[in-house]
Amino acid sequence: MALTLLLGVVAFLHSRDGNCQQLDIPVHAAADSAVYDLPRVDNDLEATAWAIFDATRTTPHGIESIIRNTTTSGTFNIHAQLCHPHLGSSKDILQIATHGVHYDSRYWDSTYQPAKHSYVDAALKAGYSIFTYDRLGTGQSDHPDAYTVVQAPLELEILRQLTLMARNGTLYSLASKTHYNTTQPSKFVHVGHSFGSFLTSAFIARYGPLSDGAVITGYILNEYLASAGSTSFSVEYAGKTFNRSSGYVVSKKNGIQNIFFGGDPKTAFTPELLEYGNKIKQPVPIGEFASAFSLIGNPGPSFRGPVQFLLPEFDFYICRGDCKGLADVKILNQTYPNAAAIEAAIQPNSGHALPLHNNATAGFLLTFDFLARHGL
Repeated sequence: MALTLLLGVVAFLHSRDGNCQQLDIPVHAAADSAVYDLPRVDNDLEATAWAIFDATRTTPHGIESIIRNTTTSGTFNIHAQLCHPHLGSSKDILQIATHGVHYDSRYWDSTYQPAKHSYVDAALKAGYSIFTYDRLGTGQSDHPDAYTVVQAPLELEILRQLTLMARNGTLYSLASKTHYNTTQPSKFVHVGHSFGSFLTSAFIARYGPLSDGAVITGYILNEYLASAGSTSFSVEYAGKTFNRSSGYVVSKKNGIQNIFFGGDPKTAFTPELLEYGNKIKQPVPIGEFASAFSLIGNPGPSFRGPVQFLLPEFDFYICRGDCKGLADVKILNQTYPNAAAIEAAIQPNSGHALPLHNNATAGFLLTFDFLARHGL
């Protein structure tokens, strides 16, 4: 499938250990989709009603919720950032990072005390190039229909197309026009958080040969996954505040704390970090939640790289508040039977938004150490 790359309006941002370029990328993608049995959300009352509907124990969350199957195809603008270290410090490795729900790519690149909380800055300092992007429906990417377009299979296909563009040199052909570090990486590591980890784990399962390694943060398949329910998001309609169409919801500040922050508030995070986490929040299309089941538990025999599962100790949404002992390496080995290595690690005294806690840098080092031990 022929793809084109558009530079668009480009801004150049300087990071302490590298350079970052803003890109607007038209991505053509086609995927199976569906019309789901979902309530309309056009105001705050209906947003809360959707959350209750979604959290109700008898509400189906799978193929039984499909009214009819469809296909979605189109060209979507995806806003992204491509960063690489200064000359002489590159590891010849590009990390492709996919954020989760309720945020956009700023999750990876905190402007609040970046030396302590920006994963992008930490990756550059460690010698990695890193590509982050706003998933469809978030940030500066397109915001199409929340019910029938922004769904998990299409987002997985967009991740595949972006990966192909990175691997075939399209992204670096563009960057070479303006960047003084023009070397295209030869290895590619996929990093995910939350719903981005749903996508990343499904990506390496389906397209294993396209990834040389993976880091899965804020996600592990277990009996408590999502058991807190969507009412814990404390959502309202995103139509007015964020100029979104029907079906987009956004968390209130207490919902951001419920889901993304954990541990002792006297030691795990600061009021300023919570305030920043609330400031950069993004709406979520409810079709994304309805279709998420398609990403979960897919076997990945074609993936042969190393994979790390990095879990916040006190992740409320993924582990119902305590992730210790929930990573079953035996099951993970069955899921990725040919992986070079599988490791589960805990980031202590942290909640779901790992970079926005006081010991974020310790988590970054856990990941970089894992990758280094496996040649990445």
